[in-house]
Amino acid sequence: MYKKILILWSLIMALAVAKAESKEKVTIKKLKNGVSVIVKERKDTQAVAVQVWFGVGSIYEKDNERGLSHFLEHMLFNGTKYTKPGEIEFEVEKKGGSINAATSFDFTYYHIEIGNLFWKDALKYLYYMTTQPSLSDEMVAKEKPIVLEELNRHLDNPKSYLWDTYYKLAYKKTNYKHPVIGYRETIENYTPQLVRDYFYSHYTPSNTVVVVVGNVNTDEVLKEINNTFGTVKGQYYKPPKVELEDTQIEVRREDIYKPQITRAYVAIGWQAPSIRDKTSVALTVLEEILLNGKSSVMYQELKEKGYVQSIMGGYMAHVGTSQFLFYFITDPEKVETTKARLFEIIKSYQENGIPKEVIENAKKRIINREVFAREEVDNDAESAGYAVTVTGDIKYDLEFIQRIKKVKKEEVENYLKTLKDNNYTEVRLLPEKK
Repeated sequence: MYKKILILWSLIMALAVAKAESKEKVTIKKLKNGVSVIVKERKDTQAVAVQVWFGVGSIYEKDNERGLSHFLEHMLFNGTKYTKPGEIEFEVEKKGGSINAATSFDFTYYHIEIGNLFWKDALKYLYYMTTQPSLSDEMVAKEKPIVLEELNRHLDNPKSYLWDTYYKLAYKKTNYKHPVIGYRETIENYTPQLVRDYFYSHYTPSNTVVVVVGNVNTDEVLKEINNTFGTVKGQYYKPPKVELEDTQIEVRREDIYKPQITRAYVAIGWQAPSIRDKTSVALTVLEEILLNGKSSVMYQELKEKGYVQSIMGGYMAHVGTSQFLFYFITDPEKVETTKARLFEIIKSYQENGIPKEVIENAKKRIINREVFAREEVDNDAESAGYAVTVTGDIKYDLEFIQRIKKVKKEEVENYLKTLKDNNYTEVRLLPEKK
């Protein structure tokens, strides 16, 4: 009976993967004003995800603009030429939808998930927000204390301080060393003119990607986008090339002591290729093997054997130099033995290789999880928006499953061999010394 269940499950997964790889109706178009458009028809759902992506993030900010990408995300919810503050959120929620946004080092995006009867409204709302925000002097003044309070909470959180410290140590040349939220001195000195100048120079048609996924008609969607985003004018802007960090050839280490901490939080990481590097997909497979889930190597060897209370991490992808991270929580007195065991495991795989069946099983798990994740229209849209905005290539999304299938054993092992005991970054968050 168990064997029959396994066979049936394999058939179900094979059909699901085949469906994911089939030529679904995906339309990719660039409008005359430079806006990129991706529309994916999905007749298997009644939901629609509408997303607007921008190559706008903290990596592209100047010294007096630190945190401004994040600040603008707040500002775009503060009313538009056509709507009052809070009106769009109210209308979306009244229709049973949800609306939100996110800012990272490399991108910013705004998204609405809603029933397919209201996709035009969702598109209109995001058009208003991302092309016609009020950005008034009054709203800039109103938002400053709100963002400063968010910064206070960020700084009061020891784990946030750990990651800020890690990135400051790991990056010496590029803006990844600066926190996305910015600094108090820069936020306090934002002027309304600076905010408006940043918006109109970065939120331009050539730097915009509109994604619509769900139960829609492509022709209708394209017509609506042409009548909204297609009418926007603005100067040409594309994010500049992000410089890569110099190869790290030393250990960078810092310990942080906080009175409210009772356990040890440790981040250890190595430089990794850009998400745009052809080898990046191999790191996704390595992450699956070492850190993803209860079957992963580190969970079995460190969590199950009592070294740590939890362990996570993996490939932290960026447009520029990325990181491959191990992050664990343990008792302070176990930090050294845990670190030693972590390095032993890495060295063992470097010397003996990773069994081929382990790599193949990891690839299957990634593909299966990807198939199920994309059943949700928001995940499906996010994959497309991320591909165009961050990797610079829609094929990263459309061919992701095929690329995972083609990952070779030696590609995974070649990167693993670069994780040495003299080229990593480490930050420890520890209880205050008595």
